[in-house]
Amino acid sequence: MGNESSKSSNSNRMAVSAVAHMMRITKPQLLALRDKCLSVSDTGASSGCYRLTRLSFANAMLEMNVAYEPDYQIMEKLFVMWDIDGVGWVDPLEFFAGLGPLASVMDVATKLQFSLEVYDHEKTGRLNRDDLMTVLSAINTTSSYLGDAVLRRSQIRRIVNDQFEDEYEDAEESLMICTENVLKMTSHPLMFAFTAGAGTARYGTAQ
Repeated sequence: MGNESSKSSNSNRMAVSAVAHMMRITKPQLLALRDKCLSVSDTGASSGCYRLTRLSFANAMLEMNVAYEPDYQIMEKLFVMWDIDGVGWVDPLEFFAGLGPLASVMDVATKLQFSLEVYDHEKTGRLNRDDLMTVLSAINTTSSYLGDAVLRRSQIRRIVNDQFEDEYEDAEESLMICTENVLKMTSHPLMFAFTAGAGTARYGTAQ
């Protein structure tokens, strides 16, 4: 059990990568845990909105046999930090997209592609602007909670806009989750700075 073998990359300089090396959960296990959490989440006022409570998350980890250390402690503490308003729940899709990099010790592109796939729970193979903004922000949020220097929201928006402007004029268009597009994102100057530990924000300041 455990994450796949490491490759040399900028991501190895980040705390999120150091934590990934400590964790035992695999990609298939994280996807299965995501699906379980979606099945036990309450639906919010709007269609497609999920609310995962802390108790439901803890029970899901136990039921899916991933409640071992240090994974349980790390993910449970991250849940608490994600619940910044203290309402007792988080959006499971955003939360799991942020957990995605912890299930891999491979290169930046591999981590990013997996987080995109985690968010795309309906397996459409495509994400729109808002989806991509959500996934990148989720990764950024988790990284900030683990102590990494991260990007400001305006910088994430620039990455998203640059990605779509390169491909589409229609803001409603979606982007295919594929290696070519993921590599294009990871080569963006702001993304490169982020993975090199040269972000301009810290926990609590990433606006």
